[in-house]
Amino acid sequence: MSLAFSDLDKPLFIAAALRGWRLQRMSDDLYALFSRNGASVDLVADGLTFKDVANRCGASGTTTLRQAVERDGLTWPASFEAFLALARTV
Repeated sequence: MSLAFSDLDKPLFIAAALRGWRLQRMSDDLYALFSRNGASVDLVADGLTFKDVANRCGASGTTTLRQAVERDGLTWPASFEAFLALARTV
């Protein structure tokens, strides 16, 4: 996983990781979602836009990624370092 994130990407990567997905940035500003299945990592979807991923993470309309996470009873990481620790588990 690349540790280079733009400030716009960070919330998307955080929301995906909290839902147990690994998010990968692809070319042309598109994303791919993966899930861990035992020892393997399976493709969930690719060719997704930022909005597509946000919708899969529960953020739609005026609901932000953080609001969707907290609405669903998950805890937003206190720092980017805490997110990186979380990301290493998915």
